Amino acid sequence: METDSMPLEHRLAAIVILLSASALRGPTASKVVALRAHLAAAALDTGHAPHLKDAIEQALAGWQAIDCHPNSVSIDLCPLTVPGQALH
Repeated sequence: METDSMPLEHRLAAIVILLSASALRGPTASKVVALRAHLAAAALDTGHAPHLKDAIEQALAGWQAIDCHPNSVSIDLCPLTVPGQALH
């Protein structure tokens, strides 16, 4: 995956999208690989605040511990994510 030349703002947007997709439809092996790559590259970037760097490093450590089956697939529909339906 080519992520070296990506600006930090784009990388953070990709991280948010991958985290959201994983939370809403479940992680897959491809999402985990992409998320780890973006988190690792963001952790090496020196252009952000120390607290953000710490949060990125903690997230990376957590996602490095995840092991998805290579044939895992996203869930097509989760009832809790349907617009207008909120169960608390």
